[in-house]
Amino acid sequence: MPAGSLDQEDIRKAEAFCKDELSSYLLYETLAEQEKGELSESLRSAAEEEKEHYLFWKGLVGRDCEARRPGRLFRVLYRLFGPVFTLQMLERREEAAARSYQQFRSRIPEELRPKLDRIIADEEGHESSFIRSLEDVRVKYLGFVALGMADAITELVGVYAGFLGATERTLIVGLAGLLVGFSAAVSMAAAAYIQARQEGHMRPSMGAVATGISYFITALLMALPYLFLSSIILSLILSLTIGVALVTLFHFYSSVVSGSSFAREVALSLAIVAGATVAGLLFGRLIGLAFHVKSLLG
Repeated sequence: MPAGSLDQEDIRKAEAFCKDELSSYLLYETLAEQEKGELSESLRSAAEEEKEHYLFWKGLVGRDCEARRPGRLFRVLYRLFGPVFTLQMLERREEAAARSYQQFRSRIPEELRPKLDRIIADEEGHESSFIRSLEDVRVKYLGFVALGMADAITELVGVYAGFLGATERTLIVGLAGLLVGFSAAVSMAAAAYIQARQEGHMRPSMGAVATGISYFITALLMALPYLFLSSIILSLILSLTIGVALVTLFHFYSSVVSGSSFAREVALSLAIVAGATVAGLLFGRLIGLAFHVKSLLG
């Protein structure tokens, strides 16, 4: 179809579709080079589909379009977040593209619509068939990471908020948080190991390590404001901000790989953090007044 039969707005949209498809083709090609075996073959097959889609839009526009091949940063992030997360993100992108194509369908001649229908069908699910079969250690032990992180945030928010009513010395609060964090991380790791053995996990030690490390790293990050700042209020705000950021990032990753509701999970976690903060503040104030803790700690 010659570009001259489309108006300028249609040409602009079709050219954007062309660039997106070329970008997707290059993405899948890059991922295929990163992998081997069946996954690599599946990725190359997906790349070929994206190439066909790109050629369709190129022919519709009447000229070529350009897109950059993913650089080293993309490959590093792929190794960090894993194939399941990356492919689920790409699938979301393809589903959005399918909706856009469906809206654009009436703008092209009748004889080209069956081809576009096949492209739409491809975009709506060509990754799903092999994403479900992927084995990714990041996803396999995601529940253990969630256990460690969630417990650390909830418990340490309560600890730090409690100290707000007991002392103004941030270094004491930060060191107390680290001590609690390390001890709790060991305890949580042991509990996770027992739980994993009871549930028949292949490597309960990995579950324990994932839980303990995620707990302690969370505790360390939340302690940093208290270790480097002198204002107890500012330290609490920054520590809470770090906790909220960790919760948000984790639930975003989890929602992508599992297909769960990001908004619902984040809202629930933030409500729990808020509750722990209020409870810690009230209990810390009560203990501080009852035992005159401030006169002891300063």
